[in-house]
Order: sequence, then C-alpha cells, then structure tokens
Amino acid sequence: MPYQGSNYYPPLEQPVFYATQQASTPAQKQVPGIARPLPIWAFVIGILVIIIGLVIVFLTTGDWADGDLTTSFVALGLAGFLAIVLGIRAVFGLASPYNPMRLRQLVSSVMVILILCVSSGSGLIAHSSLHDVQAHYLEGQQQWAQALQEYQLNGDKAPSSLDLARTYDEWGEDLSQQGKYESASNKFDTVINQFTNATNEVMRAQTDEVNSYMNWGKQAFQQRRYADASDHFDMALSLSYCTSDCQKQISQLDATAYYNTAEASLKQSNYADAATAFGVVQTRFPQSKEADLQHVDMSKALLGQGKENIVGTCATAVPIYQQLAKDFSDTAAGQEAKTALNAPQTVTGHFEGPIPQASDGYVEVNAALMQNLVGTMGQAAFYQQLATSPTATIANDGNFTFKGVAQGTYDLAWGVSKSDGSQFYSFYYKKDSFKPIYVAQVGPLCPFDFGDIPEHIAVS
Repeated sequence: MPYQGSNYYPPLEQPVFYATQQASTPAQKQVPGIARPLPIWAFVIGILVIIIGLVIVFLTTGDWADGDLTTSFVALGLAGFLAIVLGIRAVFGLASPYNPMRLRQLVSSVMVILILCVSSGSGLIAHSSLHDVQAHYLEGQQQWAQALQEYQLNGDKAPSSLDLARTYDEWGEDLSQQGKYESASNKFDTVINQFTNATNEVMRAQTDEVNSYMNWGKQAFQQRRYADASDHFDMALSLSYCTSDCQKQISQLDATAYYNTAEASLKQSNYADAATAFGVVQTRFPQSKEADLQHVDMSKALLGQGKENIVGTCATAVPIYQQLAKDFSDTAAGQEAKTALNAPQTVTGHFEGPIPQASDGYVEVNAALMQNLVGTMGQAAFYQQLATSPTATIANDGNFTFKGVAQGTYDLAWGVSKSDGSQFYSFYYKKDSFKPIYVAQVGPLCPFDFGDIPEHIAVS
C-alpha cells in the first residue's frame, strides 16, 4: 500500500509476539526438624504432663511443706531444662528468619519457662506457711496426731501455743465421746500441765477433765462396777478445779457408788470390804441418803469383820466391837458386840520344865492367877489370897488352861499340893521392882497366852 503522509502507519500483516521476563527469587530454605513447631495437641499434652507430674510430686510427699519444696525444685529444674532445649532449638533454626512460626514458638516457650520459674519461686516463698495451713486442715479432719506434728513443725510449742492446746483439748473431747476416758484425761492433763499460758484452753481442759471422770464413773456404775465407779468419782472430787457445784453433784454419785459397793460385798460375806465402803459413806458423805440407809447393814458388816479378826489378829477386833457397842447400840449387832466385850476370857500357858507326878505323892500340880503380888509379901498373905484365886491343873505335858477368867490383870503363880494337905507355891519377880515377871493382861474378846514358860515347878 503506498505511503500516505507522515501520520500514516501501514497495517501489520503478521501478528507480533511480545514477552516480558520477571526477576527470579531464591528458593525458600527448609527449617530443620528439631526447630519445627510442635503440633498444638502435642504442646497441650506436654503442658498437661508437666502439671500432672508436679501435682503427683506434691501429693506423694505427704507433708505439704515438704511437697511444696520438692515441687518447687522440680519446677525450677524443668524450667532450666526447657531453657536449654529452647537454646538448642534456636541454634538449629527456630530463630531463623526463614521460620515463619519463630515468634509464636519463642513466646510460648518463654512463657512456659517463666510460669515454671514463678511457680517455683512462689512455692519457696510459701514453704514456711504450709505447715500451719496443713495443720488447720488436719485438725478439721480430726487427724489429731498429724495436726499436732504440723503445728510443731510450724514452730508452735508449750506453754503458749493456742493451736497446740486447742488440738489437745479437741482430741481429748473426741476420745471422751468415744468412751476412752483414760486417754482423754491424759490429753486434758497435757493442756493443764504444759500450756499454762493458754488460759482459756486450760480452763476448757479442766472442765472437760472433770466431766470425763464423772462420765467414766457413770459408765462403770451402769456396768455395776461400783468400786471402779467410786475410784473415778474420787478422782474428779480430788481435782482442785472441781467447783462447789461439781463437788455437790459428784459427791452424791460417789456416795451411791460406795453404798452399792458395800452392799455387794456384804452379800458375798466380804465383811472387811463392806465395812470399809460403808465407813467411807459415813465419814465423807454423812449428809447423803445412803448414810441413813446403811446403818443396820453397816453394823452387820462390822460384826462380821470383827469375828473374822478374832480368829486372825484378835487385837484388831477390839476397836471394831467397841465401835459397834458405841455407835450401833440400837442394832442387834451392836448389842451382841457389847455382850462380847464384857465376856470372860481364857488364859493358857505351857511350862517347859519337868512336871511333878502323882506317883511322887503330889495330889495337885496347879497354876494360879493372883493379883497384886510383890516379892516382899508374907507367906500368910500369899496363901490367903491363893485360897480364893482361880487355879488350873498343869497337865503332864506342861500345858494349863484357865476358862472364864474375868477381865483384869493377873500374876501367875504355880505349885503343888501334897496328900497331907501341905502346899508349896512360888512366883518369879523382878529384883529391882519386886513385881511379878509373869503377868496376864486379860482384856475383851481375846484369850491370853503366857506362851512357853522356861521355869521349873519347885516342890519344896
């Protein structure tokens, strides 16, 4: 086509190809495996494992303070371990600019490490206070011994610790409610004797101890162990902090316990025990109703005891019979005792030397009970009194017995009577006082025994 001026462009008869070339970028680098982020589920499980592990360490230690200390060190150790792991991962590519997740990984790792460090520090700070916290918890759970141990580990001690004193009180009250009164009283005594500065708790323990002994006595009484009941009531009454109202209440219980003890012993013919228990009621509880009820039964017990003593140690029966005659004269036992006190007695003895025989011409070989003999008296006065004095035959074995001897003091003389009516009697006296050596004190109830007399019976 011809040219048509300067603004004329001939049409293209063939298509024209236009191409552009962009600048090339370097290939993206791969993050090593150790630096790659953990899957969310693995990260969460790891956190849970750490938490559960620390809880297990705390709980298995037993003591909260010790568990806290152990857990704190374990948490600190884990923080250090994770910091080392974080450093290694950072070196191997975690912090690389080619790691698009580096910020999230760094923040989450540092946060875990910081939380572990803070937890460890908090545990170390709270360590000293956990003994007290655990002690209060154990006290609330009535684990008394463990609570006391924790309070002591916390630094509590006698005589001023209110927590220790209170726990001992509560322990004693718990034991008392279980009927373990002896153990309960030991706890109350601990408070009273060792925690003198804990005034309110001491007063509480004093009241609890009185009630414990009273309830202990009631328990024994219901079980018909009356002697044990009176022992417990006596203990309560002996306490200096048993008030006047306390004394009045327990005295009545004690009087009844002693009375029942006495009646039970009397039924079993245990006269001494019965008399003793009756005597306690009479002397310690004279205003009680039992003191009036027991009058006749007490006289029976005393008479039974006195009769037993006559067979055993006779002299101990005398004051018992005298008490009966004086204080129980309106009873049958008292009248019997009065009669027995005035009754004549038996006097016995035994000569160790040879005894003159009838074959030698001696009609009688006698012992005589005489009075007011002296070594200087004349023979006429001696034989005049001998004629009216009681005599007893001295048997061939040396024994002699006087029966029905009136009570009084007697001097012993002895001798022989011949067939021609002549007599020869003698007695031994002390050179310094001229008083007879062998003297019988014949008293109430009891026979008198001269025993073995190491003398010969003179015949001329």
